[in-house]
Amino acid sequence: MPVTSFDIPQDLLIFVDELVASGIARTRREIVVRALENFSKLQMHQWKGSLMFVHGVRQGLVSSGGMRELLAGKSEKEMYEAGERMGRTLKDSAFVERRLDVVQSENFQATSHMLEDMGWGVFTLSDNRIVIVDSFLPSAVIHGYLERALNLNLKRVETAEDMIVLERIPLVNAPKSE
Repeated sequence: MPVTSFDIPQDLLIFVDELVASGIARTRREIVVRALENFSKLQMHQWKGSLMFVHGVRQGLVSSGGMRELLAGKSEKEMYEAGERMGRTLKDSAFVERRLDVVQSENFQATSHMLEDMGWGVFTLSDNRIVIVDSFLPSAVIHGYLERALNLNLKRVETAEDMIVLERIPLVNAPKSE
């Protein structure tokens, strides 16, 4: 890896050293590399003042409390339907920004990384299950969103843990002709 050196303003250097001292990172280098990775991942080079973009889509920061207030009083069905409407946007933004067809199962992992980058939670995928921990949105919204965006039939699995588990509902096969 090439070695690079540059000047860092004193106030930022103090901040970096505090992060290292608190154990958040092991070295100054780790902090700088992680910052640059996030700069790239969040496309911060495209940000213009208050306009923030992630994966080519304008984003805005909303607190979890603000999101709860926005969804307060909505029924499960209304939240699911809102998620469905929102799910259409993922198809468009993923295709425009990355030429990624989110409906294709081979692209599900890349799609889950996009959602993680946007702060939606941590996604784990298997053949027939999607597990989301630390979800920013209620399960009904996530359910509708992923069904519409990924063009899947999903069923929510109730869990005692603070996570969302969605299982793919297999399509009924047509009888085979002999």
